[in-house]
Amino acid sequence: MRGSLSGGLPTLVACNRIRELDGLRGLAIAMVVFYHYFQGVMAVPPGSALAYLQAATRLSWTGVDLFFVLSGFLIGGILLDSRDSTNYYSVFYKRRFFRIIPIYLVTLVLGAALVSLRLGPTSGASRWLTMEGAPWYAYLTFTQNFWMAHAGSIGSNGLAMTWSLAVEEQFYLIVPLYIRALSRRWLARFLVIGICSAPLLRTLLLRFASDTSIGTYTMTLCRADALLLGVLAAVLLRDDRWRERIRNASIAFYISIPVLLLGLGVLTLRAWNPAASLLKTVGYTWVALFYVTILLFVLRRPDSRLTKILRMKWLCWLGTLAYGIYLFHTGVQYLLFGLIWGRGATIKSIPTLLVTVAAVPLTLLLAMLSWRYIEQPLIRMGRRSNFEFGTAETLETPPAGVRLVYR
Repeated sequence: MRGSLSGGLPTLVACNRIRELDGLRGLAIAMVVFYHYFQGVMAVPPGSALAYLQAATRLSWTGVDLFFVLSGFLIGGILLDSRDSTNYYSVFYKRRFFRIIPIYLVTLVLGAALVSLRLGPTSGASRWLTMEGAPWYAYLTFTQNFWMAHAGSIGSNGLAMTWSLAVEEQFYLIVPLYIRALSRRWLARFLVIGICSAPLLRTLLLRFASDTSIGTYTMTLCRADALLLGVLAAVLLRDDRWRERIRNASIAFYISIPVLLLGLGVLTLRAWNPAASLLKTVGYTWVALFYVTILLFVLRRPDSRLTKILRMKWLCWLGTLAYGIYLFHTGVQYLLFGLIWGRGATIKSIPTLLVTVAAVPLTLLLAMLSWRYIEQPLIRMGRRSNFEFGTAETLETPPAGVRLVYR
């Protein structure tokens, strides 16, 4: 699993930072790392306290869906505000290149180096760092999610999480065209159709195709509902009437959030596995609806307790480092288990737990170094290109009433 990837990436700010978005990104990466490091690999006695904790956190992997919602919102906002610029495509893709590609290539090189070490056995379930994942050309072209769907396997090496980055890259190729070409009204209609089409497509695949668990999990059209819900949120917050409706929708928030939480409880109990039919049909959309509702709530309720929690320094710090953490964390985990135990990550005892615990600060250290010496300088380089509108105005001046955060 791996979400997003760039979906949870550090932000650059055109006007000022919205710390609650950094906090949401920090929450997303904390959920993903918790799932990969602890929840998904821990073998615990049935009926124990740890077993109940493990059951309660079954949906922590949906941090990747939160990344998707955030990506849709942030990238959609950038494109909406620059749609009339004369250099719309060139600046957008130049900034995306500097933000995503260099550190991703570094990750691929490190992955190739780890594969060459051949740590641990090379047969059966222990082939955790060999090429049972997608071939290298798939990673280089951001098509590993297609390969995973075709192979019926997410792969078990340290690059398996990059499927969500592939989803986002494919999203970046398509959505700018629609935002540029369509009016706001028709764009909103297109987004609603796309959001509704994703669960319909997953349902059709479940009904007429065989073994579609990986495909419904990794294919862009199957996961478009989360991304497009984020874009729709960006559209609504740029419309005066809808912005006021959302600001004044206290009752709607206080009804919808508990209802959506109740649905998440049902999914946690009965359909937490991505292979579950309920999750593959409407479950992913339900999860995305919950996250986009939380996103709108914290943006329009700056004084709420939840918003203040999301502004905590440690969460915002994690949000800043999220892209590096996302790319490095499984590789670090598997490397340590390979060097010490000669196998993949499974927590069965205190010593194996300590190995996973040791992977946390090592991952954070690598992410900090990456942010300081690779990502930040390249982001600044990308920001040298500004959107131009035929006048002296650039995107650095946002529309009235809208606070913007750019990544």
